[in-house]
Amino acid sequence: MRESSVYQMIIERGIEQGIEQGKQLGAKETAIAIILDLLDVRFDVSTAPDLTSLLEAIDDLQQLRRLVREAFEAEHLENFIRALQTARHGA
Repeated sequence: MRESSVYQMIIERGIEQGIEQGKQLGAKETAIAIILDLLDVRFDVSTAPDLTSLLEAIDDLQQLRRLVREAFEAEHLENFIRALQTARHGA
């Protein structure tokens, strides 16, 4: 039995959406890992489960990218935490 072109188009669109969601999730996980690594190197934050859960709650990749920069540039861990709190509240 031959599949209809509409069915084929739905399947292809679903696959494309799945791939895009996978890319987004991978980018989010990578950004979080980079942030935690930077903070650990700069501020010796080896026990960061609280930071991890706070970062995982952020779905906006642009906010996570800003936090990567903030983790790199912050003079003190408290500065980063303020930026994280601001990002979590959508500002």
